[in-house]
Amino acid sequence: MPSASDRHGDFPTTHWTLVQIVKGGDRKQAAQALEELCGRYWYPVYAYLRRAGRTAHDAEDLTQMLFQKLVADESLREVRQERGRLRSFLIGALRRVISRQNRHDDAGRRGGGQTVISLDETVAGERYAHEPADMLDPERLYERAWAMQLLESVREKLRASFINNGRLADYEVLEPYLGWDDAPAPYAELGGRLGLNEGAARVLVHRLRKKFRELLEREISKTVVNPDDIATELDWMRDVLRR
Repeated sequence: MPSASDRHGDFPTTHWTLVQIVKGGDRKQAAQALEELCGRYWYPVYAYLRRAGRTAHDAEDLTQMLFQKLVADESLREVRQERGRLRSFLIGALRRVISRQNRHDDAGRRGGGQTVISLDETVAGERYAHEPADMLDPERLYERAWAMQLLESVREKLRASFINNGRLADYEVLEPYLGWDDAPAPYAELGGRLGLNEGAARVLVHRLRKKFRELLEREISKTVVNPDDIATELDWMRDVLRR
């Protein structure tokens, strides 16, 4: 878990991507932070649009339109109006984009000829095809996709660290036991697969679960303005993923 200094006034702002944008300051740094956020969180927006009845092509266009608007008019600086949470701000901004597009349907304006994010049509379609068919509410799907994206971001970082140490096979054995559920893992079996005794496997899983939560809090910190909101967002994620 983060230290007290991470949680309060002297937390390291270099880890607080949304804060960098909202506070302004170095424009180059803010632009880099915005690019990271757009690249990370385009899919929940796309999934919302698809479940709302948009075609794949329309969903791609509107997703690009939304993020282009954020880049063009720096409207992310208004995120405080949505209680400082990026997920709430984006869905509100998307609804406004849809409303304007419905009133003034001009395909030539979509994206403005500028690509803000690299949205792979094949990847987007494959991801959407695996979404639960019984979840009909676009907003519920948006929330689930957002929570899953946060988890995937953390898993990517853990996976990369194992790859750097030449231990990808070990990570693939351990990954199923990294998540919300802290139920006892089959430590003896894991130890056998990893070349460890049962006690060492237990310690390894415990450490990885701890690291997983630290990284998850770090990732959430990039999407909120107030560090005190991290715990609230974690509770929200648990609720969303248990529905």
